[in-house]
Amino acid sequence: MFKIKLYDVGIFVLLTSMHVCMVLQPVIEANVNMKASYPAVDRSLWLQVSYKYNHWMLVKSIMYSMLAVVGLWYSRHLQRPAEPCSAEEVKNRWLSRNQMASRGMDSFKFPIRTFMWFAIPWTLTCFCSGLINYIRLYLVIQHFCFTNWQIIQLYAELQVLFWRRLLAMAVIPYWSQITGDGGSLEKSNFHENFITYETNLLD
Repeated sequence: MFKIKLYDVGIFVLLTSMHVCMVLQPVIEANVNMKASYPAVDRSLWLQVSYKYNHWMLVKSIMYSMLAVVGLWYSRHLQRPAEPCSAEEVKNRWLSRNQMASRGMDSFKFPIRTFMWFAIPWTLTCFCSGLINYIRLYLVIQHFCFTNWQIIQLYAELQVLFWRRLLAMAVIPYWSQITGDGGSLEKSNFHENFITYETNLLD
């Protein structure tokens, strides 16, 4: 029988969070502002970097994460030794365990291969989606004089932006009860789902 432990819930939440972050699709929009003040012209190019998200992404992340956690439960179940039925079995199990311990070996190793069969869908979809989405962002943003390190930082900022937006949507209905001011949070930039950058390409 599978027993759910507290850290299993934490592992499920962590896996789901990582998977959702990796499947977010980056979206880039460029806006040009021009102000003519004779004899000079003020030109600037602004980038708005956002993400594309739908609830089906969360559903798939939950499914793959749950499958990985089920694999963890099953592997832990296989690792647990069966209850001996007789005194002779108890004796043999005890002797076998001592022999394995004297050789520096663990008689009940975690079945990592069994676990990996359950975790393959999560692993493939998470890392492949993350790599593909990063490449999409890189192929576009590299033309705006961003360094490789800046692109990596931007990719991480997009994921932080998603969770900050999600937190804001969860907090807004109760914000007025906490502070007594219902509009202050909605009017702030805390709820915005894009990052704005100004480039120097038109200077």
